[in-house]
Amino acid sequence: MSRTVVVIGASSGIGLATARAFLEQGDTVHAAARRAIDLDGATTHRLDFTDRDALEAFATQFEHVDALIIAAGTNIKDRRLHELTYEGWDHVLNANLTGPFNALHAFLPKLKGGTVVIIGSVSGSWTDRSGPAYQAGKAAVLALTRGAGFEVNGEVRCTAILPGVVDTEILDNRPEPPDAETRAQMLRAEDVAAACLFAVNLPPRAFVPELTILPTALQSIGKTT
Repeated sequence: MSRTVVVIGASSGIGLATARAFLEQGDTVHAAARRAIDLDGATTHRLDFTDRDALEAFATQFEHVDALIIAAGTNIKDRRLHELTYEGWDHVLNANLTGPFNALHAFLPKLKGGTVVIIGSVSGSWTDRSGPAYQAGKAAVLALTRGAGFEVNGEVRCTAILPGVVDTEILDNRPEPPDAETRAQMLRAEDVAAACLFAVNLPPRAFVPELTILPTALQSIGKTT
């Protein structure tokens, strides 16, 4: 039976790959993002998940959602502590923590018996060069996922996927974007999408609270590129 899956942050990267993967296995997919989404077969929505009113209105369209994937996020070039402005901090935290909370808050009543997957980052657990704002946001979103899972008493499966470095357009926001040879060794968005499918496709009796996925050639826990 076709499930209803909502993917937020589906215009590119991990979100787009995940929406496509659920479509390919026959699910009904609602793909939402601030930018236009090019994905045949999905119902697409323009949505800024930092806009709480818009997000609440979006959620009211659904009676029940089987899976919610929260894949939106961002980083900035001026990410070092001495470079961070108040505006930069707020921008990164809004996208990487407040937005996921908004989505979880809006959709939780629709998810009974379903699964929410939030895309975090290994940067939230192990220090790297992604910058303190990004690391703080991703560490907090892992805590948010754990806290949500603790409170829902098994009515909703709450999963955090923690990728290492993925070859997506967010890398263009690095102070020094990686070269093509390095990018070729990174995870692909499709690899993270496969992890999302794994978490959602488990039988109801089982769930994954968190899953770390890293590029074999570039990273190990505590040593990131």
